[in-house]
Amino acid sequence: MKKSLALLLVLSLSVSLAACGGNRTEEPAASGGSTSEDTSGEADGDADAPGEDLTWGLTPFEERQTLRLGFFTGSPLSYPFLFADNLGVFDALNIDVEYICFTGGPAMMEANAEWDMASCGLGGLANGLYGYDFSLIDITDYEENLAIFTRGDSPIAEDPENPELWKGATCVYPAGTTAQAVLAKYLNNMGLTLADVESVNMDNANALTGFNGGTGDVLGCWNAIALSAEDAGYVRVSDSGQLNIGMPCGTFATKEMMEEHFDLVVTACIVFHKAAEWCYESDENMAQAAQWYLDHCDEEGFLCDEGIAQRTMEWYRGPSVDEWIALYTDTSPDDAGLYTSRDLLQAEKDILVGLDFFISEGKYTNEDRTRYLDEQRIDPSVALAAKELLGK
Repeated sequence: MKKSLALLLVLSLSVSLAACGGNRTEEPAASGGSTSEDTSGEADGDADAPGEDLTWGLTPFEERQTLRLGFFTGSPLSYPFLFADNLGVFDALNIDVEYICFTGGPAMMEANAEWDMASCGLGGLANGLYGYDFSLIDITDYEENLAIFTRGDSPIAEDPENPELWKGATCVYPAGTTAQAVLAKYLNNMGLTLADVESVNMDNANALTGFNGGTGDVLGCWNAIALSAEDAGYVRVSDSGQLNIGMPCGTFATKEMMEEHFDLVVTACIVFHKAAEWCYESDENMAQAAQWYLDHCDEEGFLCDEGIAQRTMEWYRGPSVDEWIALYTDTSPDDAGLYTSRDLLQAEKDILVGLDFFISEGKYTNEDRTRYLDEQRIDPSVALAAKELLGK
């Protein structure tokens, strides 16, 4: 599994909180969660965990633990948690998992009383770093399928790199998100800015619905919705992968979890990355992961089908255990030359390049940037503990 740890752009996402099923706990879920039984299915005979030990070499907790996960519906950045759960790994480790599902990072951050750990894209990461005291402990994906589409009969489709054709074009996308960041990057490559186009703000799924209804000349969306747009016959102009700006997604842990349940946080992160490794071990595992992804999308009413689920998982770029640890232990000087107190973790550099774009747009300041680094909000302690625990 090879990934590109590329320069990124960060923008906020603001969409609504969705209720979520698919947990293994029998205890009442927090507000916004579900108490239903796991309908994604137990591990079946075609999806064996690595080896025969469902603990994946980790020590089960002596007392039953409950972990409330803020879960990003429809984006693979969260799903290895669910895959490990369906395989029986969390149960073998004496952990019950409750899933509180969202379709946007900022909404997830605002509902932080509902979760202990939460995974989201760059918009949510920026929001969480700026407005809260969470620790960013993990990078779970580098999204490359953040895409820009146009209609097949559009002049832009005939000559997509002609800046004159983009001037005044109506672009439909979720404002303040990585979709907007990708569009901004593509426009910048032609010497244009977002001020040269007309923007219409719609969330990820509704943007495609509006575009299907005739709104706009250009569509910005991601993951399964982008693949639905492709299947509808729209022309993919570019995406974050083509632009070499695979964008990191990550996991926060609350201050209480870091202080009172640190071992549980470490275990959950290790399980996540071992589940990501499991996905890539065989075609059979990837097919099972895609089926579980589809089952969950169906439960949540998220637009998907079997083919889109398979392709969505094939786009997934989740780090292995070793890659996660390297992101939080490898250091080098600040590329921007703004922070000289110490070398930066690779994880810090990946996130801060996006923050620097945000600063250039006036959303954040260099003082915010320095504060995140001084406080080490992109926190290596969990990865370091995992490294020691696993004897890396």
